Amino acid sequence: MSDKVIIGVDVDGVLRDFCNTLVNVIKTYHPEYLKDEYDETTEPSIDGGIITDWHLENNFNCTKEDLQGVYWGTHADEIMGNGSPIVGSEKQMKELLEFANEHENEVEFWAVTSQKKHAFHLTLKWLGNMGYNFKRVIFERGRSKWKTEVDYLVDDSPSNWEAWKEGRGDDDKFILVDAPYNQEIEPKHRITELLELYHEIPELYWKKWTQ
Repeated sequence: MSDKVIIGVDVDGVLRDFCNTLVNVIKTYHPEYLKDEYDETTEPSIDGGIITDWHLENNFNCTKEDLQGVYWGTHADEIMGNGSPIVGSEKQMKELLEFANEHENEVEFWAVTSQKKHAFHLTLKWLGNMGYNFKRVIFERGRSKWKTEVDYLVDDSPSNWEAWKEGRGDDDKFILVDAPYNQEIEPKHRITELLELYHEIPELYWKKWTQ
């Protein structure tokens, strides 16, 4: 049996700044979707701006179907193919990937993301443009990520945390990336930046600091 540890990393909300990109698209093309308390000058921010509820439609003055028509439809390429990275994530993820390359027999990082099938190529394009050399890219239904053959999952989703805990029996190996929309849950592991994985994942800590 292999001693290699496999770490799954979500894309949206961990690497790709889906929220800010979506808000900027809404402000540009559908300002009528903004709630009354927001206007075109409101600064979108994943750190306390418009997106504070995990259920996206609750952040806007429109339906879930309206929003999906934007990010899965008319502006999918802008949001999924060309979205901005989470501030600070690019440098840190590449450092982790380089560390994994140096320990290729012991550590692997996989991208594990939930996407509509017609948008797979946009996420692959985005990952390629960012220069991320994940060993594998897994497209999985959101609440089924716990079934993926990874040892750990790094994700920002409250619903994925709940599903992981139910599916695997505990959340020992679920690493939640902190965001305004996941403050109501209490995971065992919560990080604010990716390099904290060195401390949250024992196998990484041991390889980083004791070898």
